[in-house]
Amino acid sequence: MEENQVLFNGLRSQMYKQALHDYPNARESDVTAMKKYLAPKSDEFILEAGAGSGFFSGILADMLPHGKLIVSDPSSDQLEGIKELNKHNIEFVQGGADEISLDAEIVDAVWSFGALHHCFDKTKALDNFGRILKKNGRLVIGDIWSSTKLANYFDRHVAKHCVTGHEVAFWSDGFTETLCQINGFSNPEIYDLPLQWKFAKEQQIGDFIYKFHAMTSTTPEDCLNAAKEYLGIQPQEDGTFHLNWPMKIFIATKL
Repeated sequence: MEENQVLFNGLRSQMYKQALHDYPNARESDVTAMKKYLAPKSDEFILEAGAGSGFFSGILADMLPHGKLIVSDPSSDQLEGIKELNKHNIEFVQGGADEISLDAEIVDAVWSFGALHHCFDKTKALDNFGRILKKNGRLVIGDIWSSTKLANYFDRHVAKHCVTGHEVAFWSDGFTETLCQINGFSNPEIYDLPLQWKFAKEQQIGDFIYKFHAMTSTTPEDCLNAAKEYLGIQPQEDGTFHLNWPMKIFIATKL
């Protein structure tokens, strides 16, 4: 896990945080998906695995006034961003999904979004989640699926230019179903998630994804062109631009 612990430290973490700071409303569709599929209740205890610098964490903490949010991430640099939120009901655990050390059956739900493709031992991760979840607790994971436009974009552009590289393990429907079965979960409900990230100007898309993935060996202009080629950008009648960001999300229950 040492490589994963440093993956989002240093420049990668700095540029990622800067992208979210510069364009705080770009990923509103992600938040809508979280509220729809996770649907947190005010008194629940929830584990957020791969929380990053806290894009969801502050929103989730505010939705749990009588509960608790446990945030985990391999990167100490990323977790520092969440600590700056100063939320009284957030607990911190540094570690990857396959190594989180928490007591058994303490959370009502596990949430992760756009993070677990970095985890190569997903079998161990789901076994870990099953141990931490209460009986009938739910697992809600949104991520990138293999053989999709987004996976192709990552393999052809992000992996080539990201300062840390991007060697990952994407999901598939079949493997997701198998992982759930062998780790004591119900058969997962898998949903397409046709997200669109929103920007006031087309050029902002290139700047955002250049910073978001720390693609230091290329330029924002090249990132914009790659987004057009591999993902597609939709001009809107109000003058804004939407970047297609197609993911999937699944829900499974601990049996």
